[in-house]
Amino acid sequence: MARVNTKQLITEAAVRVAARHGISGASMDQIAEAAGVAKGSLYYNFASKDALFEEVIRSGFERLAGAIDAAREGADPSDAPRAVAGATLETLRGNLDLAKLMASEVFRTDRPWADAMEIARSSVVVRFRDVLREARAARSSTPISNGDSLAELTETAGAAFFGALAGAALDWLLFRPDQPVDRVLDQVLAAFEG
Repeated sequence: MARVNTKQLITEAAVRVAARHGISGASMDQIAEAAGVAKGSLYYNFASKDALFEEVIRSGFERLAGAIDAAREGADPSDAPRAVAGATLETLRGNLDLAKLMASEVFRTDRPWADAMEIARSSVVVRFRDVLREARAARSSTPISNGDSLAELTETAGAAFFGALAGAALDWLLFRPDQPVDRVLDQVLAAFEG
């Protein structure tokens, strides 16, 4: 018989409960009930509700970073933005509740986990920035060096790409779920590739 990962059950339940009630409205009792564990198990694995949601948000960004890295690995640099965008959309589609939660929290600075969130968000933004830089360099056959237009693509460009993908993913999954993923990709990439 397979061993149940209690910590994973709890984090998945926390995502479901927070998707319905928001993080502020989610109680540890509701999360324990949704996970099918005793409240003591919840506190054994997480010292507090804040610690639980810090883990949820951090692991969500880690999952997204892993998908980005995997998509970049074999992709031609000029095609990497599409590969990474597709992997991002599929990752968000794979857990809509987590995608909604991450989107609602990404710019919150009043949470106890804001510092951890910023580190996790930045690691994803830098990956998107690097993909955009490498694609531009591949298209222009110019190496990236400080002081040129390629190096001027900063984390802001990565954040814009990430924001466009996250917004498009939520619009697609919530309001246009019948739209093919390739159509969503075409629309987002048209805005970035001109």
